[in-house]
Amino acid sequence: MSARSRLENIFAIVCALGRLAICCYRAAHQAIIVDEATTYNKFVSGPWRKLFGRYDANNHILSSIMIKLSVTLGGLSPFKLRLPSLIAGFFLTLGAFWLLKKVDSLALRWAAFAAICLCPLLLDFSIAARGYSLSLAFFVWALYFSQQRRYLPAGVLLGLAIGANLAIVFPVIALIVTVALFERKPLPYLIVPTLLIGALINGPSLRRAHREDFYIGYPEFRTAAISFVATSLYARPDRWGILGVRGVAILRIVDYGLPVFLVVVAAASVLIKDRRKLIPFLTFAITLFGLILAKWLFGVNYPADRTCLYFIILGPIAWAVAGDAFKSRIVQGIWLLPLIVLSIQFITQLQNRYFEFWRVEADDEVIAGLIQQQCLGKPDNSLTLASTWMHQPTMEFYRQYLHISALKPVERFDPTPLTGFDFYVLSWGDFQRGEQAPLHTIFRDADIEVMLATSAAVPHADN
Repeated sequence: MSARSRLENIFAIVCALGRLAICCYRAAHQAIIVDEATTYNKFVSGPWRKLFGRYDANNHILSSIMIKLSVTLGGLSPFKLRLPSLIAGFFLTLGAFWLLKKVDSLALRWAAFAAICLCPLLLDFSIAARGYSLSLAFFVWALYFSQQRRYLPAGVLLGLAIGANLAIVFPVIALIVTVALFERKPLPYLIVPTLLIGALINGPSLRRAHREDFYIGYPEFRTAAISFVATSLYARPDRWGILGVRGVAILRIVDYGLPVFLVVVAAASVLIKDRRKLIPFLTFAITLFGLILAKWLFGVNYPADRTCLYFIILGPIAWAVAGDAFKSRIVQGIWLLPLIVLSIQFITQLQNRYFEFWRVEADDEVIAGLIQQQCLGKPDNSLTLASTWMHQPTMEFYRQYLHISALKPVERFDPTPLTGFDFYVLSWGDFQRGEQAPLHTIFRDADIEVMLATSAAVPHADN
């Protein structure tokens, strides 16, 4: 290994550690969100057997196992809940760089790496206590080992990826098909561990699954593409970024950008002599074809943004590899521009307060702390809370985590009642209803439309 290569490796590790530090800060300071709270309340907080019950989109089984180990050994806290995702996010970042080491162009390699590291959506799911980060980390390293012809560890990692998040199954199959295009003899080393480990982890719950359990996604390809592009490129409602007006940019990218990407990368791939460099792009293309085929044959919905995060990794890597096929610096400079624009756009969307999908829950930890103060000195199970459905799991999580013994377990109501309870956590349409109701406001965030209110029966309600 050359001195330059060693220096690059060190710098990549430093970048991954820097990204991890930002993620750790956010993990420690951002409020728990509905999906994390639901996973904890329904699966992690109970006996071990609950982890292997009927399939549920909120129970990414291997991730839930790791979360349970984390909070069992280290104690319950938002940070401990998110620790498996944080560690996975670090290795995910390193795996992306190791894949990019196949790219000879220094500029293309680091531009693609920057785009992957800075993507706000990928950052969010490198923190959230869900299975996405863990699954992507296993998958990225399986890609790397497949490029190195180390199929047994690649197969083990693919099985673990499926165990961490079943939604990764489409790119897993695509990777296996891609490898089969190059060589078929070692396929058992890749397929057998993938099936065995994936079945061992997911099998018990999938045996009890019903078709309606697989409800996440969109029936139309264009709708799914628009949703994915929107959530990937625009994470802040107060900033458009370098791409300009949100709606216009999204439609142009979906209608023109995706077809151009596929055609241009496929054309450039003809020039690549080392065919194994094409594994990320072929995996991308075959995954896309597989999603369309699954919809046509079985009526499976197209994935919804977070369930196809793998495209955020495969896309920049495939683009960088394709650009590397040209030895002209002028062509490579032109090829570099989309990656630079993408990275700048991502930078304009970064923030440390909330998760993009769950912005409305940014204040839930503050709200829970205020409820805790109001409950001090009150008898056990003497007070009640009603909330908009989105906040019910998080309020129940904080009731347990903050040991608010005076508060009864928080149940879900639909519609949200505005009478008969001591506290109300309201957002969206309930926010407007709450402002018009005869309630005392304790906390109010008009920017994201959330409030904590109390009935007149509770003293010292106004702060």
